[in-house]
Amino acid sequence: MATRAQKIRLALFLVFSTCVLAGFLLIVAGAQLLRQRVVYNIEFEDSIGGLTAGDPVKYQGVTVGRVENTHVSADDISIIVVEISLEAKKVPSAIREDTQARLFSQGVTGLKYIELVAGSVHSPALPPGATIPARATFLANAEERADVMLNKIETLLGNLGDLTNADNRRQFSQLLSAGGKVMVNANNLLAQNEDDLHATLRNLALITDNLAATTGSMRATMDSLHNAVAAEEMRQTATNLRLTVEALRHQLEGPVPELLAQLTSMAGNINTTVTHVDNTVLQGRKNILDAMEDLEETLLNVRQASELIREDPSILIRGRAED
Repeated sequence: MATRAQKIRLALFLVFSTCVLAGFLLIVAGAQLLRQRVVYNIEFEDSIGGLTAGDPVKYQGVTVGRVENTHVSADDISIIVVEISLEAKKVPSAIREDTQARLFSQGVTGLKYIELVAGSVHSPALPPGATIPARATFLANAEERADVMLNKIETLLGNLGDLTNADNRRQFSQLLSAGGKVMVNANNLLAQNEDDLHATLRNLALITDNLAATTGSMRATMDSLHNAVAAEEMRQTATNLRLTVEALRHQLEGPVPELLAQLTSMAGNINTTVTHVDNTVLQGRKNILDAMEDLEETLLNVRQASELIREDPSILIRGRAED
């Protein structure tokens, strides 16, 4: 059985422990109570589901206060008034008239907090007790977008259901069956005409080689013709010059006025002759160049056709697919 001294010591211990605990609680509570706080109101038009008293209030990401109370506005029942208290030491003159409040979610828990967006430095300070304007929340916009997305998904699923009904599945199966038959027939046709196709390809290759040789020959012919025309022009010029010298010699032996007249006529004839020769050479060269261009284009088309047939012989049967 406990003695009287033990009971006294136990009582003293309990009294001391109680005093220490009460003092600690008083210190903690007093520190909270002695903190100077400023109160503001925020009016939200959208739902604030998940926001309760005691939830944090942050300013640019820093916790500066808490939510004290929420209630429906007495003036407009569509507006929810949120009363917040901020520590004055943490937001000295930071709340301005253009400061805005937004509602955010804390992770995936669904809990909410209020974020205060800083205003302009030149804007006047907002006095305690005033209303901080609320900006349209991302959560409300997200809910609207989610509803629209769900509606679109439902429409898409309905369209997919219509697309995959029994009639469409049957038609698709028939289409696949018909396509398979076409491919089988095409393979059989190619197998039956394989020798003819190879012969056609060899003939096309031979035609291509012949056209290439013809092109080279025509180029050589054009060069030779050009050289011949140039040589003929030089011979004609030399002949005209010789005749001019002889005429000049005869004229020098005659009267001077008659000599001058004949010299003028002779100069005109020389000029006309040279002009005609130039025009003839240019016209003939142009015609030959045009013919060469047409021949080269034909050769290119034949080569392309040969390559297409060599790569895909079935193009002779079903034709080339349109782009």
